[in-house]
Amino acid sequence: MTAFLLLLLGASPAWSEADGWNWRTTTTPHFLIKHQETWLPPGFTINTERIHSRLRMDLGMFSPWMGRERINLYLYKDQEAYVKGEFTPPAWSNGLAIFQLKAVALPGMKDRRKLLQVMAHETTHLLFEGYFREQNSQAPVWINEGLAMLQEADSPEKPETSEWYQGMTALEPAQFLPLEYFFTITPTQDMKDENKKTVGNWYIQAYSITHYLLRKHSRLQFKSFCSELRDGKTPAEALWKVYRYRSLADFDKRWKAWLADPIHKRRIAALAASQREESGEEPTKATGKGRSLGSFKPFSTGFGVHNFPSPQGEAAAKGAP
Repeated sequence: MTAFLLLLLGASPAWSEADGWNWRTTTTPHFLIKHQETWLPPGFTINTERIHSRLRMDLGMFSPWMGRERINLYLYKDQEAYVKGEFTPPAWSNGLAIFQLKAVALPGMKDRRKLLQVMAHETTHLLFEGYFREQNSQAPVWINEGLAMLQEADSPEKPETSEWYQGMTALEPAQFLPLEYFFTITPTQDMKDENKKTVGNWYIQAYSITHYLLRKHSRLQFKSFCSELRDGKTPAEALWKVYRYRSLADFDKRWKAWLADPIHKRRIAALAASQREESGEEPTKATGKGRSLGSFKPFSTGFGVHNFPSPQGEAAAKGAP
């Protein structure tokens, strides 16, 4: 069985032509991958299937079609080709979801781990936002981004592998925004004049709250919560109806109590020790503070194309992430 799976995922790519580029196509059980380079990065197909399996656990309840339909994945050879490609994303982006085509587009990256993280992030947007679009609704930015960042971790059992989890552990509670304000923000619109650290704190808060709602409660509760938001309920109303938090202040207290649990710093310290052991570095005193905010991009660089033109030439409308 293992040998058959490896043979299936490692199949030689087929050739196709699209918009002046010579594209190769590799098919896996859950993806139709179009790529400009002759070969995909080593291990890419197997890792995309692993990501799909992980996403299906959390997102299958929002997008049941993901179990029976393939996701279209466009992998450009580099950033320049990606920006000049048929989807014309903004130059600052490093990935996009095209909802009408059930597709994700990515530029090639030298950092293979980062490539897989971005792929997981953008595929989450594709799957989650589709749930809201079914009722002509828009997913709240904070939970949309929080869920996408949550899926960047290697697995639910290893949240400490996520830079967002590390950032969450390093952040002081006083640096989080009041929830009444936090839930109303769209960073690309409302925080243009803020410095990157402040914007980064908003994204870390979105990650942390979404992590708490999904990982510390049942998936059914999380689905019901999102359903209430889709139906127009405020976060406070949905938190009471589904989780029985009496108010935003009550939720804030419980969430921050979870943040104060020393298990987070222990996870970070254990990860750091493991990485030092693998690299052969001399052991140093573990602080458990996680990475500094300057060690990763503190904001999402994805982009959503909500209505890409159909083959019949429908007008396109592009939306901010």
